[in-house]
Amino acid sequence: MSILELKQWYQRRVREHYYITNNLSDVERLLDAPESTTASSESDTANSRENNRPGIWNYIYLYKMPQLTQEQLIGFSTKYKYSAIDTSPLSKYVMHPLWNWGVTFFPTWVAPNVMTFAGYLCLLVDYCLIAHYDWNFTAENDPSQPPYIPRWVWFLVAVLHAASHHLDGMDGKQARRTGSGSPLGELMDHGIDSNCMWMLPVTLMSLFGSNPATGGITMQFAPLLMLALTFNFWVNHWEKYNTGVLYLPWMFDIAQVTVVLVFLGAGILTPSGLKNFFADNIYPFNQLLYIIIPVGFAGAIGLSILNIRLSFQSGTNRHNSFSELMRPWVPYVIFNFLTLTFPIFCQDAFLDNPRVWTIAYGFTFSNIVCRLMINQMSHTRCELIEPPLIPLFLAWFLSVVLQIAPATVFTVYSVVAMFSFIHYCYVVVNDLCDHLNICAFSITSKRR
Repeated sequence: MSILELKQWYQRRVREHYYITNNLSDVERLLDAPESTTASSESDTANSRENNRPGIWNYIYLYKMPQLTQEQLIGFSTKYKYSAIDTSPLSKYVMHPLWNWGVTFFPTWVAPNVMTFAGYLCLLVDYCLIAHYDWNFTAENDPSQPPYIPRWVWFLVAVLHAASHHLDGMDGKQARRTGSGSPLGELMDHGIDSNCMWMLPVTLMSLFGSNPATGGITMQFAPLLMLALTFNFWVNHWEKYNTGVLYLPWMFDIAQVTVVLVFLGAGILTPSGLKNFFADNIYPFNQLLYIIIPVGFAGAIGLSILNIRLSFQSGTNRHNSFSELMRPWVPYVIFNFLTLTFPIFCQDAFLDNPRVWTIAYGFTFSNIVCRLMINQMSHTRCELIEPPLIPLFLAWFLSVVLQIAPATVFTVYSVVAMFSFIHYCYVVVNDLCDHLNICAFSITSKRR
């Protein structure tokens, strides 16, 4: 694609977006700046050439390129409807009453998205704190040595994880309480959940350690642990893509409470003491994963297939053909193939710095699943090849196929994956705020 074709394509995308958000007049002057004047322009002064410069801001502000299509923006306005079902006894009889009471302590001027983002920051602090003390998942490998991760860190991680879970539960109630619910709120809530979903197993890997002899898990097993937890999240949203309803799993709140108790146990007993307690009184901690993971896989896919089947029987399923039903699996399978083959064929590079791989996997997963959420909410068709797969394929081809500096290539890709996801979120949030005439972090309308 030539520079001229790239510019023309970009101008079409910007016009398409701003026709919908009623801001076309603001960008017409930007996009339609003349390429040049007449032949006499050669004799113009440098100052006049600067004033008539051709659409240079198109490229300088490429980071603001709209990410939502006209069809998606219209879908958010005309077809979006929030629908979720939570039948978990723990949620129904414990969590929801607790959140109904807890949300009353928040002023009505606090935007729900502020609570959502605050919950995300809690988990981000958890992740960064553990990464600071245990980058390579080796701090708990030798029980004869004092734990490298201080006990206060595990206590703080437990408190912040509990705070994040409760903020995540109360943000929707704050939205209904203040009448400020919007598609942006759901997208931010579940989009942030997708990013938190991969941070949890990474934090747990530091608690286990990477020495099986001391109750840890081998780093070769770590990708399967990442896949297991993210798979359940993906399946729930694939199910919603087809049924229009988010069926919240029973195990979600149970798992969150269990994780908080495990972190508290690590603070009280140290991780080594906690693993010994499980091995002596219950079951070896690391071996529990060999039971939990296959049960989780089977349960997630089984319940989703059942709910989709019921939606077909009731005539509420959004897609009638098997190919459309399974379409979201194409980018997901490609993503997992490309990321999971790296630890297999570039094992030395992976074992030298496994956290880099988890960052690349996690941010790419979040980028892909957020695009599926947008398709769900706007009632649009998902893409077979999502844009995040292109740099991932390039990194995979260089590192796995050509074996060109695998460690360096995947380190660079992890940075690209992180910043491309941040960029995508920034632009999508701004697109929706412009289209819906709302502010992301305050309960006010934007001024046109």
